[in-house]
Amino acid sequence: MTSFITQLTSQIIIASTYGWVSATFGAIAILLLVFLLIQKEVLRTIAEARATAWMRAFNIVIAPLLIAFGLIVAMRLVILLSRDLQ
Repeated sequence: MTSFITQLTSQIIIASTYGWVSATFGAIAILLLVFLLIQKEVLRTIAEARATAWMRAFNIVIAPLLIAFGLIVAMRLVILLSRDLQ
């Protein structure tokens, strides 16, 4: 089953255009980032030891997503600016 999903995912990505793959994975990363940031703020209101442990775990996941968000925004700006200059 796992090899089928991996093969299917590979075929979808290969058959798709760069723009579609970029937009899809970018949207998923941004939605995940927003969801995790909301969850972290909800946990901030709870004053329990488990809540602080979850907040630390969210920090580990949020950091790479913030970097990905920055790269997505930067690449979109580069594409927009390069189109305007042509």
